[in-house]
Amino acid sequence: MALFFDQYLTEYDDSLSAESYIDPVGTLIIWSAFGRQVFHNRVNSISNDVRNYTLNLFHHFLVRKLLDDDEATLSVSLRHKYHSKDALPFKQACLIFLENIFVYSVLKHERTEGVQSTGILGISNARRCWDKTDGDPTLVFTHDPAGQILVRQLGLGVSGRYKTPLMEVGFFDGSYQYNKPASQPHWAEAEALIVGNRNSLLSKVARTAYPFLKESAANLRHGGKLQFREKVPKELTKAYAHAFASPQTVGSYARDFWLQQTGLDGGAAGALFKVLDASPGDQPGSQQVLEEALLQELQPTEKAKLEEIAQLEPFLSDCTLLFRLMAAERSHSVTSVAGQWRQFGRDEYRLPGLARQIETYANLSAVKGTEAARRLVQLQQAANAGGLDEQIRALAAYHGKVMQSRGQLSWLVVEDNDMIKVSARTLARPDPKRWTPGAWYNEYYLPQFTNFVWGLHGAGT
Repeated sequence: MALFFDQYLTEYDDSLSAESYIDPVGTLIIWSAFGRQVFHNRVNSISNDVRNYTLNLFHHFLVRKLLDDDEATLSVSLRHKYHSKDALPFKQACLIFLENIFVYSVLKHERTEGVQSTGILGISNARRCWDKTDGDPTLVFTHDPAGQILVRQLGLGVSGRYKTPLMEVGFFDGSYQYNKPASQPHWAEAEALIVGNRNSLLSKVARTAYPFLKESAANLRHGGKLQFREKVPKELTKAYAHAFASPQTVGSYARDFWLQQTGLDGGAAGALFKVLDASPGDQPGSQQVLEEALLQELQPTEKAKLEEIAQLEPFLSDCTLLFRLMAAERSHSVTSVAGQWRQFGRDEYRLPGLARQIETYANLSAVKGTEAARRLVQLQQAANAGGLDEQIRALAAYHGKVMQSRGQLSWLVVEDNDMIKVSARTLARPDPKRWTPGAWYNEYYLPQFTNFVWGLHGAGT
């Protein structure tokens, strides 16, 4: 049975101390690398919602239009602060300004049928401001924290979380340069989506949003404030709420566009897409989805990406299981843990056998030369340390090195008398029936991809 733990809020960053609390075995960096090669950085733990995908593209479309508009000017204050429209901080200020207008627009119209506020980034903070001001919050034009609804909005807001996917597709680079030659076909297709049909939902938003953005840039000073109720056009708030009412609303008009732009309906990702797309509303396990995808005809290089995950995950899962058994009590013996391991249908040959199946994986292109490869090799060495007692000691030593690299203390140590001492919080001992041999623990971004595909099904599914 597949096990689901949707617990990671950001992409892997070994400098984050929080990693020590959610990933004591240090496998996140390994499985995420193998997941990324399937989805080409288009979908991950923080970028998996078609509404936010499209909202970010739409806002960049407006900013790009402002930059290309020779008649669009900046106020004296904004020129003094940002010097030019092409300055990255100015673009960021525009993106935050637009994101905040969108969030408040949804709050204003959330009682409208079909409008869903769930899943909108910053909605909780925005609701507090909304309630505190009786539905008339203040908007501030700046890239600084004073203008941000969401804490660290530049990184954790829509434009921050969905920056990498749009960069990977080719809409812009890290400095939001929009007009490089390779970007032009993408923007031509985006323009067709957004304003190609005058009666489309996106076109209706754009016709009001762009003039308002242009006017604001020309008249507001840096840090300038305006009241939402009085200054933001009512037709703009209504159009925002209707066009981005829910992921399914967006999927109704943007499905073909995003499949074309991301290529997620082709290759290994496409095989997974076909499985999920065939059963809208179902919640199949990640392992089941991947195994069904492997039954399809695929190019050898693409099929290998899925086969690698299918072979890798039982090893990573069992390394995690063994550690959880080790960390289940404050003090217990190596012999006791070995006995518990056998209750889960594993023996001393289990980890070495799984390690042999993936002995060449550290040299695969997905991880070669990275910290993920080094971790994988170290886990394989722990698995091959000898008998089960030696494997337990080796896994504890490996864990200690992972935690030391993070500047953190080890959760547990194996003392000379073969007693395991846990100094951090203990972990609940799993149910053997829910962690049978071959069961998955890690995700490989499959639940996130499921969320993306569900949005693409569109309204009414």
